[in-house]
Amino acid sequence: MESQAVDAVLQGLKQSGVDFISLLPDSDFSGLQKKVTGDPSFSYCAVSNEAIGVGVCAGAWLSGKRPALLVPTSGLLVAAWPLTSLCMAWGLPLLLLIPFRGDIGDAFWLMGPYKDTTEPLLGVLHIPHVVVSKTEEVTKAIVDAQGSTISWQRPVAVLLTGETIK
Repeated sequence: MESQAVDAVLQGLKQSGVDFISLLPDSDFSGLQKKVTGDPSFSYCAVSNEAIGVGVCAGAWLSGKRPALLVPTSGLLVAAWPLTSLCMAWGLPLLLLIPFRGDIGDAFWLMGPYKDTTEPLLGVLHIPHVVVSKTEEVTKAIVDAQGSTISWQRPVAVLLTGETIK
């Protein structure tokens, strides 16, 4: 992510009241991860598996935090079961921030299958989402998604693509 997009994500997280972040180290989010881990506004927990990240965020919510999960595109597949069995079954809100790899304009051929699976999987899981391709739209999208996840008591995803992840 370019520094402007990183700053827009941080601004959106702070404006929306997110105070806990779980993340799996990922190259698409490396700049954001460095800023999050050094920012006293957030408690954070690095995990070795996206499914564990969902569980950590569920525990954070139940202890009074407002969590977000930074999850790689491929990690959504790993997180599907705990998203269903924890968040969806028990009505736990969770903001998901996902770099939408494989979208049109992503020239890395290996990411193509994620275009075919990301949005359909969110649909199957009944997780509302927004695709954001412009950096100036990132902050508002995060604030809106966080408001929706709290109001609806369910996960909501922000898919970052285009100039937001270059």
